[in-house]
Amino acid sequence: MINLSTKTALVTGASSGIGLSITRTLLAQQCRVIGIARDFTKVNIDSNLFQFFSQDLTDLNATSELIKKLCKDNQIDFFIHSAGSGLFGSIEQFSVRQIDKYIKSNLTCALVISHHIVPAMRKQKSGRIIFIGSESAISAGKKGSLYSSAKFGMRGLALALREDCSKDVINVSQINPGMVKTPFFDKLNFRPGSDSSNYIQAQDIADTVLHIVQSNPDIVFDEINLSPRNKTLDFSK
Repeated sequence: MINLSTKTALVTGASSGIGLSITRTLLAQQCRVIGIARDFTKVNIDSNLFQFFSQDLTDLNATSELIKKLCKDNQIDFFIHSAGSGLFGSIEQFSVRQIDKYIKSNLTCALVISHHIVPAMRKQKSGRIIFIGSESAISAGKKGSLYSSAKFGMRGLALALREDCSKDVINVSQINPGMVKTPFFDKLNFRPGSDSSNYIQAQDIADTVLHIVQSNPDIVFDEINLSPRNKTLDFSK
């Protein structure tokens, strides 16, 4: 089992939901965490191992400059990309501006961050990259044109990077959760059914991330799918 007290993780979406759970779980193992999210005003993490940066990932130039600096100033051992949001509806419902912004925040930013992270990890000859995907990266559903496009795209990125980077001891994984009980659903018109069999917890994903980063670097977890036992939705909001 890898000792995380000498490691540094970069976590996007670190202020809420899955990303926040991952951040707290890694900090509990004495891993240093650099968190990136749009807004940290509601987050209270009292740890000298935690450093955070408020950044709108859709600003690709600013995001690029931030990641470039972080890679220069730190050895990033783990990159965990958890940032993302849900936007559902028929494709004709969305404006061109909405489509552009959504793909930037849910796919393009992952490409831009990887653009800097991968060569830094190649240079140090080690690293793990973990993308938090979705069951919608495997099977698309109604009203999911934007969401599935982004998630399928990120899954393609993960698959390609895995092939490109393995000889440099960079392991790339994707975790595809089903319904997770998080603030992800706060602005949507549906949510998982109230019974606990209809959702998984953010901590379940954080525990999976922890298992991956503590594992032998010669082991690659290609894809892990996590689903609740049932999949009932509640549209009463």
